[in-house]
Formats: sequence, structure tokens, C-alpha cells
Amino acid sequence: MVRNIVVAVDESEESMRACEWACKHLKAIEAGKVNETTDIQQQQQLYNLILIHVQSTDSSFSAGPAYILSNQVFEFLDLDAKRNTQSVLNRALKICDRYGVKAETHVVTGEAKERICEAVAKLGAHLLVVGSHGRGGFIRAIKGSVSDYCSRNSKCPVVVVNKKVFSG
Repeated sequence: MVRNIVVAVDESEESMRACEWACKHLKAIEAGKVNETTDIQQQQQLYNLILIHVQSTDSSFSAGPAYILSNQVFEFLDLDAKRNTQSVLNRALKICDRYGVKAETHVVTGEAKERICEAVAKLGAHLLVVGSHGRGGFIRAIKGSVSDYCSRNSKCPVVVVNKKVFSG
């Protein structure tokens, strides 16, 4: 049975560490299975790694009350968001390549914490891997925490990778 492992990625180093953690652990699992069986025909893919990026629809760009943004400005902002998305996914795919892990990508738009949980359910994920910024309680209370929200609302187990995982 193939298991869907979803890794949420954005422009942060924390999400790239989560991607690296997932790749490292999937390679270790795969290596263990290869050693258990010598028949190549019996070996099958154990997982499907899915990188998900949430493209923000946040229109928090403020030009001030006296300005009306033209369609060209909105088109520019949309193009910039698509470039950012491609850059994020390329960084994550390079990490996957470094570990020899094949991954597919999915892009959704909206509020990150909600869309990640929705995608996890839609994709039939068996595990969600997210990074943690390690913000304190005050900042987390004001801005919210994607990892906290996902760990409470996801339909599958969630692994939260923080910077301590790769230090010392």
C-alpha cells in the first residue's frame, strides 16, 4: 500500500528543513525495505511524496486610500506570486533530488493553515510534515501558527520539524 506523505513548503528555511527531514526519513525507510527483500519485482514504492505550496490571495498590498490599483498592478502581483511559488517548489524539489526522492507538487490558493488541512484530506494523506518558526506565545497568538492549526485540525498525523532537529 502506497502512503501519501504531504510536506507543506513556503519560502521559509523552516519549511525546507521539514522537506529535508521527510526526504531523509523516507530514504531510510526505503533502504530498510530494500534490505528485507532481494527480489526486485517484489519491491514497490512505499510512499508518494507530495509537496504542497499555498499561494496567498492576501490582498494586503496597500497603496493608500487615495489610489485605485490598475489591472496591470494586479497582473504584476499575480505574476510575482506565481514566480515565488515556482521558486519555492524548485528549492524543495532540489532537496528531494539530493536525496533521490521523487516528489509531485500541488499548489493551492488561500489561507495557508486552512488550505493545507483541506489538501491533506483531499489527497488522502497518511502523514503531514510542516516546519515550525518557533515563535513565542505572544507572536503566535497574534499571527497564528500554521503548525499548531494543522496539528489540531488535520485528518492525519502531523510531524512538526523545528530548527533543533538539524542542530548539534
